[in-house]
Amino acid sequence: MPYSSDRLLRLVQDDHTGEVIDLEQQLTARALGDSDRVIEDLIRRSLAAWTRAYGGPNHAATPGDVLQRILAAAQAAVRRILGAIADRAPGAIADGLAPALTMGVQQGTAFTRAASGRRSRAPRVPKASRSLREEALRIRDLVTERRDRALFLLHPDRVTRWSHAMAGLGAARAVASQVRAHVAWVVNSAVHEGLDATVRAMAPLRVWVSEADACVRCLAYTGRVVKADEPFPGGLSWDPKQRGPRRPGVEGPPLHGHCRCRAVPWDTAWTTSGVPFPLALEREAHRALAYGRARPSESTAARLRGARELLRTTDDLLPAVEATARTAARTGRFPAAA
Repeated sequence: MPYSSDRLLRLVQDDHTGEVIDLEQQLTARALGDSDRVIEDLIRRSLAAWTRAYGGPNHAATPGDVLQRILAAAQAAVRRILGAIADRAPGAIADGLAPALTMGVQQGTAFTRAASGRRSRAPRVPKASRSLREEALRIRDLVTERRDRALFLLHPDRVTRWSHAMAGLGAARAVASQVRAHVAWVVNSAVHEGLDATVRAMAPLRVWVSEADACVRCLAYTGRVVKADEPFPGGLSWDPKQRGPRRPGVEGPPLHGHCRCRAVPWDTAWTTSGVPFPLALEREAHRALAYGRARPSESTAARLRGARELLRTTDDLLPAVEATARTAARTGRFPAAA
């Protein structure tokens, strides 16, 4: 049965990505516990103590026993909260490797069946590689480093104003974001090891499928097809300022933190009644660049450079995409609905 490129795209970007995000959230919840709430409570208690002692957050502290007691209580809480995360997180992430590998094999098999129209047998789920296991355990060192930074900033010699204390407490609060990013990196790396197993067993090629709100770097890869045992080119980006022509090839996603792109099995022998899947992916990337679809973390300037580069290098843009990209390049703004 001929495949539908739109169906394949929704399968990867919606169904499969949603499953991965669910796993990330489960592991993150195990790793962090209730630390988000506890750290916010610590900040409120510390601010209340500061206000009682000095009159408010805009008032400077007076060196002495009161300041030392406030900071000692904050330091003790930071040690306790972040120490608990450092103890929990490695095991939580390591326990997620097998489910992520299994998910990668299952998703690769589901994609292959949808693209080929054949009821292919799923390959065996691989064991986690040594690098994956080490990456899962590395979270302990990352949390410990952030804890030590927070304690350094909370030393009485470095705190005379509430903003100084908040810098240390903020460093402790930022551990949650670091844990979430590390969980996403490890989970997506493991999913890809599972996907690679399906590529080796079921297809001669791989095709890169970016996220719906992918960055300009990942959009430069989407639709790229390489042999199963070959890397993708290194240093690609639609933003000329982010390119690195001498960078080594990349084995596949994730390309950066929180990247949920996929390199899925592919075979040019698979047939479609419409637009071939790699071409459909390229057109989807062109639309994303023209309309400025992006995460809040990516600057409008980078997206505009990407849109201008799209116009400069691509001759066969769809009319609506070209018109939208030209308007964005001329006005410096993307459509409001983007």
